[in-house]
Formats: sequence, C-alpha cells, structure tokens
Amino acid sequence: MTYGTQNERMRDFMEMYPSATPEELSMNTDVPVKVAREYKTAHQSSTHPVHSYNVGESNYSTHAIQPWHIWLEYNLNPWDADIVKRVLRDKPDENRLDYEKIKHICDERIRQIDEETKYVGMARKEGAYSKAS
Repeated sequence: MTYGTQNERMRDFMEMYPSATPEELSMNTDVPVKVAREYKTAHQSSTHPVHSYNVGESNYSTHAIQPWHIWLEYNLNPWDADIVKRVLRDKPDENRLDYEKIKHICDERIRQIDEETKYVGMARKEGAYSKAS
C-alpha cells in the first residue's frame, strides 16, 4: 500500500486486520514500526464505532488521534480543550475565525487565572493577619 497518508494507510489496514501486530501494520503500510506501535496504542481504546466518524464538517475521525484523546490523556480543563480542538480543526474558510476565538478563550482563561491568584493572595494576607493577632 503506497496510497494516502500514513494514518490513512494504517487506518485502512486495521479495518481489514484489526488484530494485526504493530510489526505487521508497519510491514504492510510502509511506515516505521515505531509509528505503527504508536498508532496501535492510540487506537486500542478507539475501537468503538463512535471513533470512526464525526458529526459536522470536521475531519477529526480521519486522524489517528482525535481531540478528545488529547483532552483525556492530559486531563484538560474545558478552556484548554477548546483551544486544542480549534488548533486541530481543518476548516480553511474559518482559519482566522478559529484564531480569533482562541484569542478570546485565552483572554477569558487569563482573567480566571488572575481572579484565582487574587483570591489566593487575599487569603494568604488574611491568614498572616490572623496569626499575628
């Protein structure tokens, strides 16, 4: 198989031979064993049919790793998860809009962090006063 991207070749092969080893996957798709092993690892928990398609215009399901795999692996908060999703999107007509939204999300998250820091600082000051009395 020499057509398509590495991910497409591995996905197609794994659909035909779901129990293939990383070595077999590598040999039959012309990808390095390391890449095949990483692909197999990422997809071991992705055998559920819901991972084989997406709703809407995105193309996440055509990739070895979908945004939600990253969210779960890194235990991301909703703000960071939204940023990851927008970076991984493949919507050329909305590219600039996605970056504007990322900027907006970052501004809100920074505001939240500043608020958290402010309250932690206030709590420390209050704790220092109560110890002194």
